Amino acid sequence: METRPAGRRSRSSRMVLALLSLACALPAWAAERLVWAGSPYAPMAIASGPLKGQGYVDRMIAEVLQPGLPQFRHEQMQVSPNRLELELLRTDIAVCSPAMSKAPQRLERYRYTQPLFRFLPAGVVLRREQALRSGPGPLALQQLLAQGLRFGVVGYRAYGPRVDALLERHEAQRQRFILSQSNQAVLAMLARGHGVDAVLVYGFELRHFALQQPELGAELVWRPLQELDDTQLSYTACSRNPAGERAARAIDALLQQPGVRERLQGLYEAWLDEEGQRQLQALRQRMEAQFWQE
Repeated sequence: METRPAGRRSRSSRMVLALLSLACALPAWAAERLVWAGSPYAPMAIASGPLKGQGYVDRMIAEVLQPGLPQFRHEQMQVSPNRLELELLRTDIAVCSPAMSKAPQRLERYRYTQPLFRFLPAGVVLRREQALRSGPGPLALQQLLAQGLRFGVVGYRAYGPRVDALLERHEAQRQRFILSQSNQAVLAMLARGHGVDAVLVYGFELRHFALQQPELGAELVWRPLQELDDTQLSYTACSRNPAGERAARAIDALLQQPGVRERLQGLYEAWLDEEGQRQLQALRQRMEAQFWQE
């Protein structure tokens, strides 16, 4: 019987082990790339400080979306609103951004998933003396624009059809702030009486600002807008290309799993005040499974 020299057997064994190791590593190496992109608007996404990474979008990605999609190789980036638009228009990879509202022009550019969570709409922030002159209750954006107020808006947010249309018709009274953390910066400008007379943000954004800068926050008041519905739905927007389509389908499949939407909803509601939490919880009890449907 012919025997193989020990050195040759050793080399062959090492080669087999190397091939087996490569085969075991191949699935992770070959996993499709999925980039989670967003703008650092606290408290949705918190880029620095003691609460870094604890925003509700931060936690949705880290605690629900990434673990629930192990077939992808995940990356994250925080960019300005201008850069976010460019990243979502990429044609070569899957880029997705959670907590995006729908708008007609966006539907042409992005592939939207099924709704992630239901949220309370934005409102208007005024200096305290202006709010007192406006009276109690929800305010009409149309009347505020007719008074000549200059509005600061954050990035390229879609607030809702009626509000978006009014802002388009009064473009000279609308100033966009598109730098990172511009929601907090424009609130500071308003409190100091610089450049704008009103700001469109969410109620929890003003509360977070007041915690960080209490003296300035005390000068501001948030009020709801008559032109907006009581609640709205939030989605993930993905790049409209084959990779983005695969990512969106995977996210939709994840959302159908028991408890996933409840977990996402809870992460959002944790940033609301007690009244906002009660409002959404009561609505969820009435609507049941319809709560997350269009």
